Amino acid sequence: MEDRFDMGTGLESDNASKKEKEKSGKENEKDEEKLWEKKSPAAAEASSQEKGSRDSSTKQKSVRKEEVVAMYQKLEEFLKSEDFEEDFRKVLEISNPKYLKVLEKRRRDIERSDHGIVVAGETSAGKSTLINKILEKKLFRGRNLESTSTVCKIRNSESVRIIIENVSGKNEVIHLSECDVNTEKGLKKLRGTLKDLTDMTLSNESKQYRCVDIGFPIPLLKGDTILVDTPGIGGSGEVSHKLMDYLPNALSFVFVINVASAGGMQRDRLPEILRSLIDLKIDDEMPCFDPRDVIFVTNKWDTIPKEESDSEEEDEETKTWKNIRTEIKAKWPAVNEEYIYKLSLTEVAPNKMNDSIQQFKEFQNVLMINIEKAESARVTEHLRFLQELLRNITKNLNARRQLYEKSEEEQNALTKKHQEEIDALRKRCKEVEKNLKTRISVHIETSAEVSYKYVSSSVGRINILHPAGMKSIMDVCDDPEKCAEEVNRRFNTYVNSYLKSEKVVKEFTLIQKDTETFYRETSLKLYHMEMEWTEIRNKEKTNITGSNELSAFEIAAAIILLPLALPLIVFAFAVGIATVATAPLRAFWNWLTGIEEKKKKL
Repeated sequence: MEDRFDMGTGLESDNASKKEKEKSGKENEKDEEKLWEKKSPAAAEASSQEKGSRDSSTKQKSVRKEEVVAMYQKLEEFLKSEDFEEDFRKVLEISNPKYLKVLEKRRRDIERSDHGIVVAGETSAGKSTLINKILEKKLFRGRNLESTSTVCKIRNSESVRIIIENVSGKNEVIHLSECDVNTEKGLKKLRGTLKDLTDMTLSNESKQYRCVDIGFPIPLLKGDTILVDTPGIGGSGEVSHKLMDYLPNALSFVFVINVASAGGMQRDRLPEILRSLIDLKIDDEMPCFDPRDVIFVTNKWDTIPKEESDSEEEDEETKTWKNIRTEIKAKWPAVNEEYIYKLSLTEVAPNKMNDSIQQFKEFQNVLMINIEKAESARVTEHLRFLQELLRNITKNLNARRQLYEKSEEEQNALTKKHQEEIDALRKRCKEVEKNLKTRISVHIETSAEVSYKYVSSSVGRINILHPAGMKSIMDVCDDPEKCAEEVNRRFNTYVNSYLKSEKVVKEFTLIQKDTETFYRETSLKLYHMEMEWTEIRNKEKTNITGSNELSAFEIAAAIILLPLALPLIVFAFAVGIATVATAPLRAFWNWLTGIEEKKKKL
């Protein structure tokens, strides 16, 4: 039996959902009691303890979240009150820019009820098929054309039900009380209902849905963690924007890449999502998102021809795998290479054993880690943020208290001393910046010149166009267009190989190390200056001198907690150097093109 109710603005939705949950809960409890009668006393007791443990854990997590929300509200209230004086606000604004706006964004984030793991990818990449494999149920029908019209949230629920959220804000609920998803008949009914709601090829009405929330028993999804199926990237604009709008709600991502589509990474599609994630992270719209948790599933390897050849030349599959890994690392530098999987989802099936199944099992293990992490990620991250902010406020207050205990002469002396040290650091920053940029420019020009001379020589041209292990360029030039493409590919192979060579990389590595060393030394000096104002240096001295190196957290803390603007200058300088250091390829091309243009003019 299928019951569909109008939920108005959504308020009735909560009541209907609660009643359904209470009714379902009572029915489940009765069923469990009947089962316990058939169990041994020991088994019944173990089941009871397990159920009680789950309920207790869920309640504790809910309480923790409510406590964090209350902390944010109280902190915002205090920072806006007259008790927090204007001069304190100015100091806090320096160390934590736009702190009130950041607090508001953070509070909104912790108040989100769902912990979404988003499955995204280009149209027909295999997103829905992957979700079917994860759930071990054919929930969605795979199609070769764009069909998914909206965001589909999939969550663990005691009962089978679907909640439809309209663009207008009006919600509806569909109760599938007689639908047993563990039977083919029940699963077919759920699948058919979802198709009617989400398939744009059947009805334009589905485009008016902001999202479809699907609930049925899914033990692997713990707490409020959900899987999110999304419209294909690069599809119709009115559908793609729903994915972009949902991005800030996500905690983790699984990107599905179709290797048969232009090598898998369309320049204007998937990279656009990756850029959006970076922007949202920088703007503090996704404070709990960890870029290192992103998973890439490269799919449809069965469409890449497997060529057998006696030559040492790489086959198409090997070349595609290398290229796509390089593309992913270039577009998402934080990627863990072990989180890039190579498989064909059509080959993943029960009672089979092949490379795709092995890769899928490894993917499942990492996904489970992300699911378990998502369960507590928001609370953990927000507690860490609040701890740092409160520590900063406390230190500023403590510094003010200590300041009152110093005489005017002592205050002036310490201020003068630190001002001189800061002026010296500013001067030193400019000197080091100029020196490092000069080293980078000189090394780029020298490397480009060496490479240009090699390319211009007869030996270089022979080695580039006729490399060992590959067919001669003349044997693959059947027509001018293919010949030009192959020449360009072989030249790019040489350029990439040269830029990764030890002689080129070595100097950039030294520059990077020198930058990091200067950054750490400067941060430590600033940290010591702060300690002189708060007079807690002796208590923390063991933590500083106990190790030869500062941890990443200590460097970050030195920057965040210091009530001075200079650390921001140092950080911007470090980022600037890092940006310049990633430019050798672009600069090389510009330099090389410039020489060719000059030669043409002559």
